[in-house]
Amino acid sequence: MNDKTLKRLEYLQQKNSNPAWVNHDLYRLMYQEDFYILAYERMKSKPGNMTVGSDGETLDGFSRKVIQAMRTEQFRFQPVRQQFIPKSNGKMRKLGIPCVRDKVVQEVIHMILEAIYDSPHGAYFCQSSHGFRSQRSCHTALREYRKKWTGVNWIIEGDIHACFDELDHQILVSLLRKKIQDERFLNLIWKLLRAGYMDVHGTKRDSLIGSPQGGLVSPILANVYLHELDVFMEKLGEERKKGEKRQRNPTYTRLSNDLAGLRKCDQAKTRAYRELIKQRRKVPSFVPKDPEYLRIKYLRYADDWIIGVYGDKRFAQEIKEQVKEFLHTTLKLQLSEEKTCITHARTEEAQFLGTLLTLGYGGEAKIARIAEKARRYKRRSTGWETVIKAPIKKIIKRLHEHKICTAEGEPTAKGAWSHLDLQQIVALYSSINRGIQNYYRFVDNWGELTRIQYILQFSLAKTLAQKLKLSKRAVFKRFGKNLCIKGKTVDDKKEQSVSFFLNHDWTKKRDAFRGGTFSDIDQVRMWRRLSTRSKLGKPCCICGITPEEAQIEMHHVRHIRKLSGKREAAGFNRILQKLNRKQIPVCEMCHGKIHQGGYDGIKLSQLAYLPR
Repeated sequence: MNDKTLKRLEYLQQKNSNPAWVNHDLYRLMYQEDFYILAYERMKSKPGNMTVGSDGETLDGFSRKVIQAMRTEQFRFQPVRQQFIPKSNGKMRKLGIPCVRDKVVQEVIHMILEAIYDSPHGAYFCQSSHGFRSQRSCHTALREYRKKWTGVNWIIEGDIHACFDELDHQILVSLLRKKIQDERFLNLIWKLLRAGYMDVHGTKRDSLIGSPQGGLVSPILANVYLHELDVFMEKLGEERKKGEKRQRNPTYTRLSNDLAGLRKCDQAKTRAYRELIKQRRKVPSFVPKDPEYLRIKYLRYADDWIIGVYGDKRFAQEIKEQVKEFLHTTLKLQLSEEKTCITHARTEEAQFLGTLLTLGYGGEAKIARIAEKARRYKRRSTGWETVIKAPIKKIIKRLHEHKICTAEGEPTAKGAWSHLDLQQIVALYSSINRGIQNYYRFVDNWGELTRIQYILQFSLAKTLAQKLKLSKRAVFKRFGKNLCIKGKTVDDKKEQSVSFFLNHDWTKKRDAFRGGTFSDIDQVRMWRRLSTRSKLGKPCCICGITPEEAQIEMHHVRHIRKLSGKREAAGFNRILQKLNRKQIPVCEMCHGKIHQGGYDGIKLSQLAYLPR
């Protein structure tokens, strides 16, 4: 990425730190070759880079000729390939898989929109939005709940029905016009939205509403759309705010006065004093349901959101109806009634981002010992602190759906994996256990995840026993408690071992959240270093012809290492394996010869240069 392109992107970020800034002449950025090199570099090694799009092509053969179509404004997005994947509730989620050329173009558009709406110098998006944003995640949203939602009375769990599929194109473009005054760039967005899709029968269908999930631009477009909901909630919170602070609880005040009186009489070590202390612990210092104190808190991740209400249930119902009305009249979206409910924060559990949210543990309040840096002190736990739990029953249900355990949580052998190599089986089980524990490390019922680890560990043992025709006991005796499998790599040169991930630290860490800790990273500079690694636009590594003399393409393969021990790389893949690369630059003529087998016997010494 040259300095001119870099400065233009940094200029966008700096100017858009002002929410009122309006951008002009953005379409010229779509001519910049460096953006396409960077977009290609960011997606070339991802697992889906060889997924076939609606045009039947993959990333193999990608070149920079798309820029010329962009200059003449003749570029057209291809219809996305429609696919359905199962959701956790048993329904199907509709995905739209774009072709590879469109993916690269969408990545360029995404970088421009991200510089405008999510500038590191000051984002246009609200602080309450956490979905699909840099340095924000599910963990940053849950951290916000943990630290700032203490004492809420009611939680409104919100969900928008088919949000991505129901985005109104006219409203979306009108919202984009608030920040973008460039009709050529907006016309490109229109082309993206109206590209249509290919249904399961291969018939092209028009898309009059919605932005397909699976596209690289869809998440940020959805954030632009739902940003209006975030702004509405901020205004609603200010309008409905009432009172400066909650009223002091008269019972708590009376008990405090009685204790003060006993201290004055030197009776602080008496039984009566201790009994009063116990009574006061059970009483909140402020009135929990103070009608003169109203507040609203709000968090959103994509189309899932929650509202915390300081007030009674009637006030919470009013807020829910106001949100429902705003979505319907302003954004033409429908609130999902079956998923939107009002839960009592103290006695019920709200669901948000795969966790269960509540306030307090119930039972009697107790003394908590707090250690902060060099200071240690005691405080009473009134039972109004935020509690986040992992849904153990739901996790077991998901494991049951994947044939890892019974509905009651009894481990079973997963026969579908028994044909895999031993190391692959162990790695798969280990990744599941590590992923669950990494996500839920901050929960308050952390110790209960030992049951999940037990299910995975013994399901793995039973799967290995089924494959090796051994007993479960013999498997543990042979491979140890952590089921360590030793063997050689594909090239039979190195010894490697794969073990099941067993966690032994079950101490609760309520602040063990991930994400949002590297906000000072200069992403533009990082992108520049990333783009310098790309070989797109380099001379053909076989014949040495330059991009000025012929069209240079990138030859891709899905993988170069995932071969069983009985097979070796054949044909041109031998060269890629020796280079340890999945992509190399070649001219159109040499690329055709590669696929025709013309270079199956070529040697490294015969290449024009080594693209390392």
